Amino acid sequence: MRAIVSLLLFVAAASATVLWDGRFNNYTTAADFDQWSWSNQVGQYQTYIYGNLHGEKASSWLTLGSQYKNPATTGEKQGIKVKINASSTWNGGPMLRTELLPQTTNSLTGHLYFHVSLQIPTVNPPDPAYEHQIVFWEEHYADIKYGQLTGQNGIADTLQVITGGKSIWSVQPVKGAWYNFILETGSPGGLWVSTGSDALQKVYTGSLNGNGGTDWHIGALRLPLNGVTQQINETDFYYSGIYVEDSGPTTQP
Repeated sequence: MRAIVSLLLFVAAASATVLWDGRFNNYTTAADFDQWSWSNQVGQYQTYIYGNLHGEKASSWLTLGSQYKNPATTGEKQGIKVKINASSTWNGGPMLRTELLPQTTNSLTGHLYFHVSLQIPTVNPPDPAYEHQIVFWEEHYADIKYGQLTGQNGIADTLQVITGGKSIWSVQPVKGAWYNFILETGSPGGLWVSTGSDALQKVYTGSLNGNGGTDWHIGALRLPLNGVTQQINETDFYYSGIYVEDSGPTTQP
């Protein structure tokens, strides 16, 4: 029976269509991200949310490299390091931000599977005293967050997925480990998770309170502490394996 189930899952994954591919195979250097603008919408990502008060470009905050991807992801040659520091104020706002969003004509709505792998690195890790929103839709109906949530108590050193104002999965993350996620939008909806090279397993079944969409932010948004943006040194997050498929899902990272 287990073999039959595995075969059915393989067939379903094999027939899935990738609606948007955010893996970084088509980027040569971080300077490629600078080519995007509202009048020149090229590449796989919109790149307009980053610290820009001192003439910085998107590439000032992004670094590509094979060391920034999950080694278990064989279909991608490199991942990305997303950086924030005290100069990462976007248009003068109080939050520190460096984010990527899908560049696509597909609406990315419905019963879909949004894949992302991320790492909290051992070098320049985020300060757990602050709330970091690191994967989210603009409406914040389903967020992956790290750190002390604003206005709440609890263990600050926590990586968690929140929907409907409630945490549906959480862990005290191991720095340098890869965490793989599938956010299943639409109905029935749910959350799939694994670490490292392990196959993703469904850990939550239920609505994520949203229907997907292209306003899906990948990167670092750090909220101010007590309303004041603190001075910080460099903080990094690593990402890879980012794509959206219409069925399956593919459960290998």
